[in-house]
Formats: sequence, C-alpha cells, structure tokens
Amino acid sequence: MKELPKPSNETYIYVRESGEGKTVDEAMAQAMVRVFQNTANRLGQPFDAQKVTAALLSGTDYKTISAQYNVPVNRVGIYNTRLDNGNYWVYVLCQVAAMGNVEPQWDRVGLTSSATNWISFAKSAIIPGLGQIGKDHVAEGILTFVGEAALIGSGYLCYSTAQKQLNIMRTDGISISEFTNASQKYNSMQLTSYIAWGAAGALYIVNLIRSITAQPHTPYDLTFSPSVISSPFQTMPTVGLTLRF
Repeated sequence: MKELPKPSNETYIYVRESGEGKTVDEAMAQAMVRVFQNTANRLGQPFDAQKVTAALLSGTDYKTISAQYNVPVNRVGIYNTRLDNGNYWVYVLCQVAAMGNVEPQWDRVGLTSSATNWISFAKSAIIPGLGQIGKDHVAEGILTFVGEAALIGSGYLCYSTAQKQLNIMRTDGISISEFTNASQKYNSMQLTSYIAWGAAGALYIVNLIRSITAQPHTPYDLTFSPSVISSPFQTMPTVGLTLRF
C-alpha cells in the first residue's frame, strides 16, 4: 500500500503500523500496541504499553482495550509475511480517532485481505451463509442459510412424494385412472424436486461468490432519512428507513 486511504469523514484518520515476532500473534500484538501508543500520545491519553501487550497476547480483543483506555481504534486491514529468519512481519491498517473530543464515525466499508476472503469462502463452502456472517452481513448470511435449507428440504419432500407415486404405479391390480393420476403426480413432484435442487445449487454458488466479494460492515446498518408520502389528496412528510445487510 503506497499511501493511506482518505477517510470519508473528519472524525477519524488512517494509520499503518507493523510488528515482528516469532508468531503471527506476537507480531500482531506489537503492531497494535504501536497503533494504541501513537494514538494515545496524540490524544493525550495515559497508556501502559507493556500491560496492553500482555493483554493482547493473552487473547484480549483490541476493542476491549480501546474502550478501557478510551483510545478509539478500528482495525480494518491485516497483512502478514514470513521473514528469512523465521519470524513473522505483520502490517495493520487501522482507523483511529482524529481528535480526542469527538466520537469517531467509522467508515462502514472495511478492507479485507485475500486470506480473510478465502477463510470466509471456506466457511460458506461448509455452511452456506457462515462466511457472510463472519463479515458482519448477519441478515444476508441467515437468509442464505435458511433459503438453502428450505430449497434442499422442499426438493427432498417433493422427491419423496414422487417416489411414493412411483410405488403406487408399480402396485399390482392398479386401475388405469389410478395409474394415470399417480403418473401425473410423479412427473410433477419429480420436476419440482429438480427445480428446487437446481435453485439450491445456484444459491450455493452465489453464496460462495458473496463470501469473497462482500466487504465487512457493521451489522444492521440502519439509516434514517427524510422522505415524503404523496397521494392524490395530500402530501405528508415522514422518515425513511434503510436497512443494509
């Protein structure tokens, strides 16, 4: 990355730091401590680098540390590589508070690495929608999973019904009218099952594509905006709601 991206508002700025360690976690902790330290110094906030390093290495989430020290930090990008000496080098891209007297409004669109995208792809390949949920597209992920389950389930039910009609057709002594009726139901249910399974396959492919292309954002991004309802008799102001998922 040759230059830092420009923030979409004046409440935060981008910073990039790096760290080196024997493990990715150790290098990540070092990079994040540098982000916190520099931001705390700029905001005039007290900060204990050794204590935070130990907390990060023990598994404490950086957001917890951010709230504890009142140093707003939002990590949006990670890149790591293996050095010739066997150590790991990690770069982190973070959004941090522009000033100490404002509450940052983070950019809703985060930056993801190719590794993150492939992890999401693997999750969605195993359980449809799980990769999207991991990127905070919770509603989309749940709808994908429910839709996939519904299509596969309905396809199986239709297939089972078709097999029952097939067994009726094979029954000895069945009348022509009964055979014709069962044959029609068999063809209808068999076709419906194929359509449902085909739709499930198409949804599965879309699910895999979305697991890679979806950018992380805050779930249930609800936006209020002024709106107007018009009718032939009156015009009435109201408030419009937009739910991004």
